[in-house]
Amino acid sequence: MKRLTLLTILLVVVGLTAGFALEVKPSFELSGLGQVTWGIDLDDFSTGFENYAEADLTVNLFAEDTEDTKKGDGDWYGSITLSDIELYWTADEATGAALNGDALGVEAKIIGLGGDLAIGVYNAPDIGYNYVVAVEDDEDDDYVVPEDEGDGLIGGGLYDTLAYGTYVSYTVSEMLMLGFDIVSGDTHILNDAQQYAFGFEVQLLFGAIEVDAGVCYGFNYATSPFGFGAKVAYSSDPVDAWVGFDGEVDGGFAWEVGGGATFTLAEGVTADLGVVYGGSYQDLDAKVAFTEPGEAGLVDGLDATLTVWVLDVLDDAADDDLEYQVNFDAGYQMGKLYPHFGVEYGDPNDAAAYLEVYVHCDYDLFEAAPTTLFVEWTSGDLLASALGEFLIGVKVEY
Repeated sequence: MKRLTLLTILLVVVGLTAGFALEVKPSFELSGLGQVTWGIDLDDFSTGFENYAEADLTVNLFAEDTEDTKKGDGDWYGSITLSDIELYWTADEATGAALNGDALGVEAKIIGLGGDLAIGVYNAPDIGYNYVVAVEDDEDDDYVVPEDEGDGLIGGGLYDTLAYGTYVSYTVSEMLMLGFDIVSGDTHILNDAQQYAFGFEVQLLFGAIEVDAGVCYGFNYATSPFGFGAKVAYSSDPVDAWVGFDGEVDGGFAWEVGGGATFTLAEGVTADLGVVYGGSYQDLDAKVAFTEPGEAGLVDGLDATLTVWVLDVLDDAADDDLEYQVNFDAGYQMGKLYPHFGVEYGDPNDAAAYLEVYVHCDYDLFEAAPTTLFVEWTSGDLLASALGEFLIGVKVEY
């Protein structure tokens, strides 16, 4: 039996796509590194070596973020877009070669009135409108303290679970767009309770100011939930700002209000502020962040980020005392030498205060096959007397 080589597969794919608008752009990426470290556990003073390697070969058949749309023309027509079109082979030192491709994205709709009207076919709309951006958000477990207690209030999270429905959006003018959404509690087979939710949204544009507002209501639910909210955003140079309000009546009245701003101090240098107050849980959360890039910015070669959370400021509940967290990371590129460090200090409600620190320094030895000498200290919780580990090593990269 003849083996199907990679070249043969490429030729087959080129032939298959010849009749479509897709453009095949084969490319490959090859990377890898080998590393040896010697380390010491500063808590029990055990020592030892560790060897580590990784190698990756990826062959892509399409350019990154490839998508293709098929649609008609005229005043009325159907339109469907397939996105995330990827087909690639990967090989690494651990698992060998494998054929991969991410799930395709699909957007289908009917376009009318010369493009001003859109009727949704796929996917269903999200009626869980949310105009207040949460200050606390720990969905990816990056931070210990933030816990996402103030997000997604409008609609009570109920409508976010409804996966089937359609929408109509109409662009009245460059300044005004209207939208209507309808979703069902389930498919016709399982929606015995005849649960439906409806939503209406409006967007107004006044130069640098954008106003968004929406209402939603659920029928045949135990509490007949009703949600509403609005947001005003201002975008210009050097300030982007917003204020928002969310509310719901779902067996009781709950609401939250928030605001935030991003200030561009110099090229790539930003300061961010966000504040949220929840009337239902009577709590005030605030976040301040500062970012200095490694290039340009205020100091060339310096990169730094500082983020401060102050949470549960007004909540006097026994389990919701004031909590806070500070994250600071900084580094400075000095030719072949790059020292950088980070500090994280926090005091969450459900655990004791903690302090963690890391210090790392890279020195570029050679350029042809990039070779780096490094030293690193990563602590545990210093407030709990966990000193962490110290490492010294070298890595060679492909």
